[in-house]
Amino acid sequence: MEAQRVMNCMDDALEKLATVSYIPLAQADEDLLSGLVACGADQLHNILGSEWQLEEGYQMMLRNKQSRHASKAKKAASEAAREDILRQLHQAVRNACRHLKRNPAALNLMHAHAASSRTENFAYFTDNLSQLTLVTHRKLSTTVEEESVSKTRMHELSERERSAEEERNALEETLDVQRSDREQEISTLDHLITKLRSELHDITQTNQIEMESIRQEMKSQLETAESDHASKSKKLQDRIDKLTQELATESEKHREHEASLRKKKEKKEADLSGRINQFDEDMTAKETEIEQLKKLMAEEGEELRVLEEYFAKIDANNKTKENEERVLAEFKRRVAAAKEVLDRAAVMVQKVARGRKTRAEQKAAGGKKKKKGKKGKKGK
Repeated sequence: MEAQRVMNCMDDALEKLATVSYIPLAQADEDLLSGLVACGADQLHNILGSEWQLEEGYQMMLRNKQSRHASKAKKAASEAAREDILRQLHQAVRNACRHLKRNPAALNLMHAHAASSRTENFAYFTDNLSQLTLVTHRKLSTTVEEESVSKTRMHELSERERSAEEERNALEETLDVQRSDREQEISTLDHLITKLRSELHDITQTNQIEMESIRQEMKSQLETAESDHASKSKKLQDRIDKLTQELATESEKHREHEASLRKKKEKKEADLSGRINQFDEDMTAKETEIEQLKKLMAEEGEELRVLEEYFAKIDANNKTKENEERVLAEFKRRVAAAKEVLDRAAVMVQKVARGRKTRAEQKAAGGKKKKKGKKGKKGK
């Protein structure tokens, strides 16, 4: 109950802070003020006006703050004036919150107007406070057993972290060994690269000499190729002329063939258009069938929802019955235990009473025997 009371207080404080965050910090536009008047919040309109005037006065006093060399009396008067303005400002904010809480229409209008003008810092503050509220609720609602389980789990996690740290240290040592081996291998490869570079330099010089001889040979081959190219070019030109004539003849044949293909294409297009129309009709019929199936599925979904609600109620009733039977069995067990304790106590009381009664009877019987003995001695 105490935890729930604390949570209710924190939720109420969060709600009040959220309401305060929607109050504009400066003069609002005429649409907001006219909207407040239309909602019947004339007093809220006047309170906001006085609040904005107090804020402007407070900001002006902060800008016109007395210097350090001012007298103590002036500083005290300025401080008192600031305290008075702050007190009035706090009272105005409280009154505005009360009127907003009483008038939901004005509160909704304020939300719609100030949704985009809320400061990021205040939104961040309210979000963090909400998260802190959830953490507090979780802490207050946590039992001793849950706390013990949490501590045990934290201990297990700490042990896992320690073993992971040891494994990480072992891996780092292995990595250092492998790194040293790698560095040694790299030094060997550097030496090999230096050797290969020297061999490459020798090969490059040899290649330059060979390239020079190849250039001379290529020059002679190019001269021979140019003469061959001239003769081949003449032959190819003659062939080109012959192929041009053949191309003209083939073009005429292709033109006639193209006309026949175009006719076939138009025929195929007409056939395709008919098939497309038939496909559209078939798809329209399928869409109608799909709509009918959707309606049927919606009806069956509604029936399924009703059945789920019915069976959910049955499950809830069964669970309640099981809880009641469990509580009744626990009560019977406690009654039986209490009865057993009372029976044992009654037996003990009876034992003590019988013992006292027996001792009293024995004591009374012993007293009578003593009296009879004394009377016999007197007779003698």
